[in-house]
Amino acid sequence: MYEQHRHEFMNQPHTRAALHHGRLIRWLALCSLWFNVLPSILNGISSEVVPFGLMLDINSQTYFDDELSEEEVDFMCGTYYVHNNDGNVKIISWWPRPQVWATSGLNVGFC
Repeated sequence: MYEQHRHEFMNQPHTRAALHHGRLIRWLALCSLWFNVLPSILNGISSEVVPFGLMLDINSQTYFDDELSEEEVDFMCGTYYVHNNDGNVKIISWWPRPQVWATSGLNVGFC
């Protein structure tokens, strides 16, 4: 079920940002896309860049790019929240979240 939802999610225009995210998020995105979709990703920003994207102001010039929200990154990693009997919430994910991966010791800098 998770993989099916991830495949459907990756069909949204702004999710091309997952390929720019790098590391595990890029790998998960590539697993969800068909090869015939990849050339369209190279066409530039999506039509959804204004509501979902990143705005950069560099030297009085404004630039836009697609960006995933923190919730979308968590979704890509298969993150879910388990409420314990003591009222605490435990965060569990199928794949390591980017901040966990970066500090895990398994991150050797490839990709």
